[in-house]
Amino acid sequence: MLSLRLALADLWHERGLAACFMVALAAIMAPLLVLLGLKTGVVDTLRGQLLQDPRMREVSSLGNRTLEASEIEALGRLPGVVFIVGRTRQLAATATLARADGSGALTAELVPSGPGDPLIAPVAAPAGDDQLVLAAPTAEHLGLAAGDKIRLAVQRRLGETVEGKSLTLTVAGIAPLSAFGRDGAFVSLPLLAALEDYRDGRPVPRFGWDGPNTLAIRAYAGFRAVAADLEAVATVAAAFEARGYTVTTRADEIETVLRLDRNLTAIFLIVAVIGGAGFAVSLGASLIGHVARKRGELALLRLMGLSLRGMAGYPLFQGLAIALAGSALAVGTFFGGAAVINARFSAGLPGGEDLCRLGPEQLAAVAGFAVLVALVSAGAAGIAAARVEPGEGMRHG
Repeated sequence: MLSLRLALADLWHERGLAACFMVALAAIMAPLLVLLGLKTGVVDTLRGQLLQDPRMREVSSLGNRTLEASEIEALGRLPGVVFIVGRTRQLAATATLARADGSGALTAELVPSGPGDPLIAPVAAPAGDDQLVLAAPTAEHLGLAAGDKIRLAVQRRLGETVEGKSLTLTVAGIAPLSAFGRDGAFVSLPLLAALEDYRDGRPVPRFGWDGPNTLAIRAYAGFRAVAADLEAVATVAAAFEARGYTVTTRADEIETVLRLDRNLTAIFLIVAVIGGAGFAVSLGASLIGHVARKRGELALLRLMGLSLRGMAGYPLFQGLAIALAGSALAVGTFFGGAAVINARFSAGLPGGEDLCRLGPEQLAAVAGFAVLVALVSAGAAGIAAARVEPGEGMRHG
């Protein structure tokens, strides 16, 4: 295209002035890229830490209530809930665990689990009453691994009599340390309910345990739910509370990170708008002045047959070339600055994550913004160029 070749040739002829605008654009973009890189590095690292801790998405009921299984199932169908399981009374959710020969006994908390439990992922939940998933500290204390046998014992007091029962279970897996940091085990809800029934003096027919009290309709003291993502925790908690359930979450910690993300995004946008507007005005004024200085030459081009589209494209191509070259210079400057920042300060982040980093899509988005600003600012110059009359070339001559 003729106008493109002429625009680039003119830029080369005015390369000193063009270089100044490229450097000016890079001077605006590079700090923006560094700011965005710091936002991405800090927030993504914090967000990653939260996501790696499955308890951050938990929404658990407080206190003891009387909930039927149908109520818990209805709560599990609420938007944002990806997992829910009932729980027994806290005092009933403990047992003595020991190796199959009875050695190494310790008291452990029993946590109800079920298929798809994110808390112990990627370990699968116990498939039945004859299995459990050990918390990492318990597995270490007892020296057990997946596939080993374990003895679970519980006691109850009936009047003046203390009696107990035990079961031999299979260790189905070892939960990640992040799932439970103390002695405990994840068991199926029916097993946990059976242990509670036994402690309450009710019979447990499937285990052959008798009891003097009447077998009641099963009800649960509360529930443990998991939200789909960090943003859904507050929504899920609000939905539960609207139905009369008091819940506990770690929403305050999540909100701190999300607020930091929002604030840094707002700061970036404010700086980007101010910098972009300043560059647009500067570049637009320069290109309009450039068109005014070369009005005679442009008129001659118009007289020689250059179309209106070609005349308008002349400054637009120049603005585009300046934006692309300036963006490339800014990206190179960003990588240099990011390397220095990461070498000096990334040691403070867990896992050695980069403090300042950007992905290709983010770099492309910022460069696209710079190109858009340049094209908008060059638009006025393009209109001015298109208005040059061929007759002005004859007068200029």
